[in-house]
Amino acid sequence: MYYKLLLDQQNELKSLPETGMGYQIIEARFSGEYSKKEFIVLNEELIVENNYLRKDYLREIFTKGFKLAIGNALYKELRDIKLKADSDTSNVYEHKSNKTGAKNNPLVNADGKTYYVRLSAYEDDKRIDSKNNCLLPGSYTTTKRDYEKCVNNNDNPVERYALPNDEVIEWAFHILPESKDQYRFGVVETAFGKRGGGEECYFENGTSFGTFKKKTNYGIFYP
Repeated sequence: MYYKLLLDQQNELKSLPETGMGYQIIEARFSGEYSKKEFIVLNEELIVENNYLRKDYLREIFTKGFKLAIGNALYKELRDIKLKADSDTSNVYEHKSNKTGAKNNPLVNADGKTYYVRLSAYEDDKRIDSKNNCLLPGSYTTTKRDYEKCVNNNDNPVERYALPNDEVIEWAFHILPESKDQYRFGVVETAFGKRGGGEECYFENGTSFGTFKKKTNYGIFYP
């Protein structure tokens, strides 16, 4: 099943790192229940039970569309929320052996000139701090060059960036980090039956205020 999170818990999840671009894998229990379950969280708002044998939950959201799914979902309160380590999410990573993901690599500084792009199915992507125009800590992007390659080669971004839900990527958020901003660079690993292989950048401390420059439709390059 899938449910909608209360606003205060959405804010709690915004303070936790992502597992991959646009989603988190958490462990928690429903209020009033004792046993914990594993959930996929989409855009810090919609929680989906991560049952490997019930992949139709994600498929149902894709069929309905995120907005309709959110509109129809019941609110649920979670307790004891804990982000799951990548190594513990065996239902997600089918062939996780080469450890090429960004989190496995050292921090490097941005050059202050290169753009990074966050791709999303959600116009109100909650990892973008719209008040301070920056990327929240613990958030993923891809590189501008890989975004352009994905578009120009007519590649499927859901496959390239191994996203859990098959909903169409409609938005691109263009970010210009300052030279003091740091990130970890890597290659997206196979997950959710998707091949991965795209470039990913993990900004564990987020980016400086004013570094989010523009939101465009997917397929538009900026600047």
